[in-house]
Amino acid sequence: MQTPSTPPRPRLEIRRLAWACAFALAGFQAQAHDLSQDPLPAAAGWRLGAAAAVTGIAASGDSAWPATGWRGLPGSGRAPDGRRGLGLEHATVDLAGAIVPSAGTRLGAVFAAGRHGSGQVHAEAARIEARTDLGLDRLALQLGRDRVPLGPVLTSAGHVDRHAQVPAIKRVTLDGDWIADGLNLRWQRGVTAGLQGLDLGLWRSRSWPGAASAGWTPALHLEGGWDRWRADLSYARLRPQGRGVPVTGATAVHSHDTPDCRLGTVNLVCFDGRSELLGASLSWDPHEQPWAVTLGGLLQREQGHLASSLGQAEVRSRTRGGWLDLQWRLGEPWLAGLRLEHAQASHRLSGPGASRVATEAGLLPNTPVRRAAASLTWSAAPDWRLGAEAGTESSSLPSTRWIGLRAIWSRRDVAGLSW
Repeated sequence: MQTPSTPPRPRLEIRRLAWACAFALAGFQAQAHDLSQDPLPAAAGWRLGAAAAVTGIAASGDSAWPATGWRGLPGSGRAPDGRRGLGLEHATVDLAGAIVPSAGTRLGAVFAAGRHGSGQVHAEAARIEARTDLGLDRLALQLGRDRVPLGPVLTSAGHVDRHAQVPAIKRVTLDGDWIADGLNLRWQRGVTAGLQGLDLGLWRSRSWPGAASAGWTPALHLEGGWDRWRADLSYARLRPQGRGVPVTGATAVHSHDTPDCRLGTVNLVCFDGRSELLGASLSWDPHEQPWAVTLGGLLQREQGHLASSLGQAEVRSRTRGGWLDLQWRLGEPWLAGLRLEHAQASHRLSGPGASRVATEAGLLPNTPVRRAAASLTWSAAPDWRLGAEAGTESSSLPSTRWIGLRAIWSRRDVAGLSW
């Protein structure tokens, strides 16, 4: 076992980031970026919102940070953008509009574009929506591209949140964000306790965890609350065919597309079968206390046929993990946070060339991923959050440590108009 190396001293870019953010704080007033907020305007009209996170990170060792991938937990096999030094973590722009044809009815549309680091600009949402009020309840029908509903804890983790990395289990099972095209029916209850919401959807998940030929994916999401508690439960069932994962050792690049084995199998391990996803979260936030606790977890079970140029095998995989977030309000405007993570998998392969296929797919050796990260955030103005973070990660790769600064700017209403 390798001993974690001592992290290098913060680079010059981090000091520059701190000074730049300190001078940029004046004059901004708005809400923090929150994917759980309703993106449509509250009344007839339109609005434009934007958010961006800039980071300065110093990490130990010479390997990429974040890690390009882990043995035993290959996920999509695609590498995230490298983020050593000063650079863009994530930026989004969203435009939403609504009309009110009659009392209790609202029609709207949402478009959002995002960019990670130096990657390509991609559509994160492009949907239309019709809503109607049913007494205290609300029914909404959504059509188009969006994040598959999992609840605010699972959806927001790693998306301009209070920590610098996407949780490891979310990266492995969902490739960071699960964005798909589909139809979703949402029912919200006008109550403060018990079952508060239900999502029923059919999605074309053309990227991980699905495939170009995955067909329609049924998905269910339930949410509930009781006083200081909130819980979410989600389930989806996919049937990916010809889903490709780059062979271990092949050049890994960042992409939002999943290789299609129907178009070629060079340097790919191909999967045909069934995939099930189960997600759950629980949060406790007593507003009269300075503490808040959040738990999030994901389980992915896959069964099917795995093939490469060196062999083929029947496979059963189970990938599971989660994270614990502890937040302590030190007093306005300071917030301290601690995130503890664990992700692991088990794989059973049988058939000719099973060991060779497992090696090419990155399933061996099967080593868990563990992380711990502590953060301190200063909300100097409603638009801005400045944060410092230090963390450590152990996996099949050499252990790493990192330290860094983050500046997050977010404004829900950069521009808008009501009529």
